[in-house]
Amino acid sequence: MNTPSHIAASLLVWRDEKDWLPISAIVVGGLLPDLPMVGFYAYQKLWAGHSESEIWGAGGLYFQSNWQLLFDLFNSIPIFIVIAAVCYYFGQNFGYWRCGYLLAASALLHMLCDLPVHHDDGHRHFLPLSNWKFASPVS
Repeated sequence: MNTPSHIAASLLVWRDEKDWLPISAIVVGGLLPDLPMVGFYAYQKLWAGHSESEIWGAGGLYFQSNWQLLFDLFNSIPIFIVIAAVCYYFGQNFGYWRCGYLLAASALLHMLCDLPVHHDDGHRHFLPLSNWKFASPVS
């Protein structure tokens, strides 16, 4: 899936939300796991002037461990479960806590959709509990 389809899936799941603030939280949550990669790509391509193969190729900048850690933290299922649980606990039906819950839940949906379809570019979705990375045979 690509980033816009993650956002569309989240909006479909939470289609009953009508106010702009929860809808914005859902959209941001659908985008959030990919946001560091978007920033990384913009920096590497536009600022540093690297070619596509230098960025994405085997052994490219994308695969450096420091970048992978950042990408993996934004794709960490345990981290976003904790965020969702805390936000749900403090604001089940209203306000900013509910938006935090929707943002985290939307990000989790993004991760669950990504998990079975990435191979070489998969994430450590269970960081910090595990360094395990699922390499999908489907991708």
